[in-house]
Amino acid sequence: MERQNVSVQIAENLGINKESYDQIVQSLGRDPNLLELQIYSVMWSENLSYRSSASWISSLPNKGDNIVSGAQEANAGVIDLGNGECCVFKMGTHNHPSGIDPYQGAATCVGDVCRDIVSLGAKPQIILNSLRFGDSTLDRTKWLMEEIIKGINDYSNVLYIEDMGSEIFYNSSYDTNPLVNVMIAGLVPKDKLLSNRKLKVGQVLFIVGNPTGSEGVFGKNESFTIPKGDPDLGNTLTDVILQLNEQDALIRVENMDMAGILNACSVISAHAKTGLELNLNKIPLGEEGMTIEEVLLSRTQERYMIVVDEEKSSMLKKAFDDRNVTCEEVGVLSSNKTIQFFENSEVVAEVNAQDLVMGFGAPKTERKFQELESNNNIDFLETISEPDNYWKVISKMVNNPNLVIKEHLQRNMEEARVNSPSDAQIALLGKDKKAICFTVSGNSVYSLNNPYIGAQINIARAARRIVCSGGKPLAINDCLNFGSPLEESVYSQFVATIKGIAKASSHFETPVAGGNVSFYNESSVLGKRKAINPTPVIAMMGMLPNKENHMSYIFRNKGEMIFLIGKSRNDISGSEYLCSYHQKCKAGIPYFDIEEEKKINTVTAKLIESKLIGSAHSVERGGLFFNLIESAMPLGLGFDITSPAEVRMDAFLFGEAQGRVVVSVSMENENEFIDLMMESGLPFSTLGHITKGELRIDDISYGFIDEYKKIYERNNILA
Repeated sequence: MERQNVSVQIAENLGINKESYDQIVQSLGRDPNLLELQIYSVMWSENLSYRSSASWISSLPNKGDNIVSGAQEANAGVIDLGNGECCVFKMGTHNHPSGIDPYQGAATCVGDVCRDIVSLGAKPQIILNSLRFGDSTLDRTKWLMEEIIKGINDYSNVLYIEDMGSEIFYNSSYDTNPLVNVMIAGLVPKDKLLSNRKLKVGQVLFIVGNPTGSEGVFGKNESFTIPKGDPDLGNTLTDVILQLNEQDALIRVENMDMAGILNACSVISAHAKTGLELNLNKIPLGEEGMTIEEVLLSRTQERYMIVVDEEKSSMLKKAFDDRNVTCEEVGVLSSNKTIQFFENSEVVAEVNAQDLVMGFGAPKTERKFQELESNNNIDFLETISEPDNYWKVISKMVNNPNLVIKEHLQRNMEEARVNSPSDAQIALLGKDKKAICFTVSGNSVYSLNNPYIGAQINIARAARRIVCSGGKPLAINDCLNFGSPLEESVYSQFVATIKGIAKASSHFETPVAGGNVSFYNESSVLGKRKAINPTPVIAMMGMLPNKENHMSYIFRNKGEMIFLIGKSRNDISGSEYLCSYHQKCKAGIPYFDIEEEKKINTVTAKLIESKLIGSAHSVERGGLFFNLIESAMPLGLGFDITSPAEVRMDAFLFGEAQGRVVVSVSMENENEFIDLMMESGLPFSTLGHITKGELRIDDISYGFIDEYKKIYERNNILA
């Protein structure tokens, strides 16, 4: 083995302190060579070892009746649907690449998450996105948004993945650091799930897909290039892998993205609890002159490492050769207990996989943090005077890009109920077209002002949406987007967020099936680094026990009554109204009671099951006024409502107090609805009724729904 001279100083230059260096020496039983030191440096980095977050992530609940594979157990979450099928879903992020090359950064994010889904034997079928951009008036923001959305669409369209919508919000903290969070899901028969299959000595390793190039080499700053996606190849790889899985030819499939070959070898060896021998001379290369480090760390897209029994090798090779896809045998699982990298029959590096992989022996860093205040008792109505002209307020807010209604414009006529838009997106998947629901939820204003409660609201809001759609929440994935963990204030926000997620996911019985942590999301302001707003994003999945109970938010019939489940409150804290109209964004969070949330979900589900309501819609960003517009717009209806005397008008219309659902009730069901609500003991009130198209509040006309629709159509064109 080549012995380049290394020292503690060289190790420190690679981000390895003396204590960690001594740990490496003890594990290897000798001093490492330079390549080995580089391997440890990369694998112990924040992006791969999650060294600053691993301890906290481990505290999240990841077990449940429906959980086949939870967080940290596989490349994606696996949920048992109870009919011999599993739903595999994953949320991933490419924030930093998308800030450099927005098209390829976003496209490769889709490809990366797809490969994680495929690696478990599932076909990617649906996609939801949660995107954050800077000031909407900036040309850079418009360029970033256009390229990112195009990248997502172009890649997912080639793979025939159904786009179920995007959550898009703007805030100046994202001016130079957009967030691209992508959730993808698909189904797999339970007996074909590529998980926990027996790995053993003698099984062989193949690399399939694109030849390895030098692009996107992890840790290389000079001449760094964003890897480019190839969705056509990605689609072919998916087809071949699923075909081979049907033939029971595969033992394990590993996506190769971050630190490519090195990370794939480490994960496979660690899970196998065996050694691994890799022949570097057999790796298909896309260019000449690459160093060993570049080969091992390349992020060339559309590649997998596949483990098969030796007798299946010819079947695998033929399947890929038939589709003209590169497929090369590169190694074997060995009895050595170490990973050995060979070049020209010589061992150039030998390391212990258990040392390298998160959840095994990769080191964890305990960072300083402060316990943040968990209460929110600020009353902004005392300091914010009530507007004297609500036309002016409404006019400004309907032009707020964070309140632009996009999906609702596509629904100009009543459709079959199962296809009607609902708070959560519904996909009919699998052999019996089981109705599975998904939603993504994130509010950085809440998380900035109170990360502990803000994280709970994100989960509560997602659960409320699924319940309002007729579903039962089952599990979550998360993308946790923060600034630098080296900043105590940022790390404190992260810790509080984890605690909030842990509490809410347990409360709503939605275990964490997977996730992603993205640190170092920062912008440069006057030469100084400034963290983005803390932005935890929750992707929740659920299932409709009965497809006939799918509930839309659409108002359907003039004259039906409109009720509010929950309570209108004198509360404008944390609202888009307070932030955008009064320019006070660091201003608390709305009222929230986690116990009330569960009771409201129970009653809403009972109302849907009893078929006593015609629509259900969670009250969220923008408050009650925008909730009503969203319900009225699809069929061109309006509303006539009356505000309660004890609640100030701006709080009634635009406050974002949680634990509220707007429902519509036909006249024939009204008495039974009231009886059920009285029996529940929950607060509820009559708001008014559905009109033919006019919007009236306290007997004052605020125009007609078609006028608002024109505003939104114009804003969508501009966006």
